[in-house]
Amino acid sequence: MSADKRHFSDRPLPDGADIRLPWHLGLPAPLERSFQTYLLGLSRTLIRSSFLIVALLLLGGSLVEVLIDPDSAMHSWRARLLAVMAASFAWWAAAPGRPDRLLQPAVCLTALTVSMSNNYLSATLDHELNYSYYLFNLLAILLMGTLFRITLRWALVTSGIILLLMLGSMIFFSTLAAAEILVLFFFVLAGGVLSLHGQYNFERLQRQHYLAERVLAMHRNELHSANIVLENQASEDPLTGTVNRRGMEDRLGRLIHQQKQRTPQEGNLFVLLFDIDFFKQYNDNYGHLAGDDCLRTVSTVVQSMIQSESDFLARYGGEEFLVVLNGIRLNDALVFAERVRDRIEKQGMEHSASRCSNVITISVGVAAWRRGITQCSDLIRLADEALYEAKRLGRNRVVLIDEDGSLGPM
Repeated sequence: MSADKRHFSDRPLPDGADIRLPWHLGLPAPLERSFQTYLLGLSRTLIRSSFLIVALLLLGGSLVEVLIDPDSAMHSWRARLLAVMAASFAWWAAAPGRPDRLLQPAVCLTALTVSMSNNYLSATLDHELNYSYYLFNLLAILLMGTLFRITLRWALVTSGIILLLMLGSMIFFSTLAAAEILVLFFFVLAGGVLSLHGQYNFERLQRQHYLAERVLAMHRNELHSANIVLENQASEDPLTGTVNRRGMEDRLGRLIHQQKQRTPQEGNLFVLLFDIDFFKQYNDNYGHLAGDDCLRTVSTVVQSMIQSESDFLARYGGEEFLVVLNGIRLNDALVFAERVRDRIEKQGMEHSASRCSNVITISVGVAAWRRGITQCSDLIRLADEALYEAKRLGRNRVVLIDEDGSLGPM
């Protein structure tokens, strides 16, 4: 193995860890839009599956209020219902088929509703534990970044608004002392910063993974395209551009397998084997370059007459070609063979060394698939027998070998 091959084989596939992103995580516009779609697809799944958790937490908070202070519960149930309604809207927006533009605003609206409703309860409830409602602001921040996983930019802006609303509510509407305000705000701020920092790192990894997947997809597409080119090159005759013998055997083998499943009403499979009459003499008289031009002309003429995607022309030997016609009637196959013979003759390519004409002509042997034929070679052997008979009868003609082995010119 060469040094270059060893170096290539030892190179690990990209896993995203080596992809560098700017600190703000922004990608070029087309990639950014594509990533947003990818990320929101994940968010939809998380929202639909996590909605029950949010609803249970809100209902659990109401149950705790009932157990601690039933009067407070009677005051707070409307705020809890409003938060559940907002979460339900986010669940609805996350349904398949909903526009992407609704998803993140719906999640942020849910977080803001949870935040503002609990700020309101903390400022209006006359209870010794009313300050605890401010802690729900941290849950609102966690809901966006940890549970529902919206993008960092939306979570960061909404988290800033939540913290400002919380601070304003504590300063202007609560009876908390300055020290209590400072402790509560710092606690929620610290939790929010940790959540957003974790979300930042998680989204960075997501973006790196996404870009690595794009690189791998690009390499896969390039490899697929290269394989198609190599496959075409391996099954294509370089001189005429027709299918070569290897490709012919592969394609004809598949067609024979399909033919076994057909009914007679669906048509039959035919092989037309033809060669250029006195081609050796043509080469000797006009030169091998002229011979190559002759082969290319003949193949181009026949190729232009093939219409079906399953039919094809292959170069079988030096001046021998094989046409495969799939799923047609006997009469249609014979008409096609005669048209090919006539079209080649009418090209008027001079051939003074021919003993059957003064222009290039071909002899054609036609064989139909019959029960018991499972190999390409068996069907081609029948066509070759018909071709031999066409040559014996004087060339420049079409001969058919029928199902009972009888040979006859057309």
